[in-house]
Amino acid sequence: MKKIIGRMEYEILEVIAEGGMGAVFKALMKGANGFEKVVAIKTLLNCYSKDKRFINRFIDEAKLVANLIHENIVQIYQLDRYMDEYYFVLEYVDGITLHDFLEFLRVAKTRLPVKLAVFIAMSVARALAYAHSRYGCDGRPLNIVHCDVCSHNILINTEGVVKLTDFGVARAVTVKERNSYSGKLPFMSPEQVKKQSLDFRSDIYSLGVVLFNMLSGGKPCRHLNVHPHEIILQAQQNYIDWELLPKDLDEELLAVLRCMLATDPDKRYPSTAKTMKKLEQYILRRGNVPTIVTLAKYMRHEMPALFEGKPEYRRNGGNGFSGGEEEILKTLKIPGNFDPESDPGRLSKTRPMNAEELLASGTQK
Repeated sequence: MKKIIGRMEYEILEVIAEGGMGAVFKALMKGANGFEKVVAIKTLLNCYSKDKRFINRFIDEAKLVANLIHENIVQIYQLDRYMDEYYFVLEYVDGITLHDFLEFLRVAKTRLPVKLAVFIAMSVARALAYAHSRYGCDGRPLNIVHCDVCSHNILINTEGVVKLTDFGVARAVTVKERNSYSGKLPFMSPEQVKKQSLDFRSDIYSLGVVLFNMLSGGKPCRHLNVHPHEIILQAQQNYIDWELLPKDLDEELLAVLRCMLATDPDKRYPSTAKTMKKLEQYILRRGNVPTIVTLAKYMRHEMPALFEGKPEYRRNGGNGFSGGEEEILKTLKIPGNFDPESDPGRLSKTRPMNAEELLASGTQK
């Protein structure tokens, strides 16, 4: 077979984030004849770059996510090595993490509108429903569990598109790591804190914690200003301070949240697609369905510095955000009933499992 061997250079522009096992940089990819594209580069931190165990995990992340092609998942383009150090190239998301967005709103004493919070959670659920139901090229289910669904790993770009990133601790449900915690403790499910075997329902729980944070005005569902041992105990016992939620929170949404945060995984939703459907139905029944345009306009209004130098997105002669939750939610209606099989990701090298296959694979009970 004919081979194509090219040459690509990456000019590092700035550090985006550093922590965990690696660092992420904004970079300019340079190709032939002046071709340029802004990308992100993820590398291992120096202290891990010689450790075979961490190198293997880093490589596994790139391989695991390589064929997850979905608008709500940050795409990995390439795994490579330079001077014996591995790095991979991924989609650059021009925007902000949900964690920083919520912190900004908290300091500004502004609460994220409920429908936008549900819309963000629904978008992440779409990404998870896609990842949880994938088959590999060999015909076997990938059985992916993200293991680190949290507000730090949810990005929102300036177009209002929500993206899940950092599958660095994602793994197959058959893998057990009992010697250490993987993920961020405040978002872990009880079974994850207990270091038990996990399936997709652990991700549903973690997404429930994220939704709780959005609805509570950025407040965590547990007490975190205590000794780490007490935080672990709270998580193991599934302690949740429900009093932190608004008193006027809709009972239907509260029921969805309680189901996502159930202690017993069997009492959570039977699939992430079902979770997504419940969140979608909640929005649809209340009309004025938010879209990515709604979210982008809200962000532009609340934090204009993020949009400096960027043209405002307008549709049908709209004049931008004018304030008020009801105002910003008067956007285009979107069709209900998202069908994972109709998702553009079906064009990738993976395909979704149906309900029978999910049951047979052991990822659904």
